[in-house]
Amino acid sequence: ALEGGAAAPLSLRDREGRAHVLSFIGRTGEEILLRLSRDDTAAGLERLRDRLRVTGREAEVLLWLSRGKSSRDIGEILGLSPRTVTKHLEGIYAKLGVENRTAASVIAARHLQDLG
Repeated sequence: ALEGGAAAPLSLRDREGRAHVLSFIGRTGEEILLRLSRDDTAAGLERLRDRLRVTGREAEVLLWLSRGKSSRDIGEILGLSPRTVTKHLEGIYAKLGVENRTAASVIAARHLQDLG
C-alpha cells in the first residue's frame, strides 16, 4: 500500500488508553516517513462542521486536506473517487470563500490547532 499511494491511517492506543494515529507521510530515498499523532479526529470533525458550516463529508475531506493529504490520498482514505473528492473541495471552497486547497487547508488548520 505504501508504494502505490497512501495507506489508510492506523489507529493505536497507548498504555493509558489514549488514541493515536500512525499515518504515512511519504518517502525520501529508502526512508519511509511516518507521523504518530494524537487521534483528535472526532473532535476535529465536529469543530469543522460547527465553525465552518460544512457537511460531515466536507469536514472529513477538509480534515485530511489540513493534514497534508492529496486528493488521491483523501479518496483512498475515505473510499471516494477522485471526482467526488474534487466536488467536495469545490463545495468547501465556496463555503469558505477561498479559491484553492492551500487557503482551505490554512483555515482548517487554524480551527484545529488548539485541539487536545
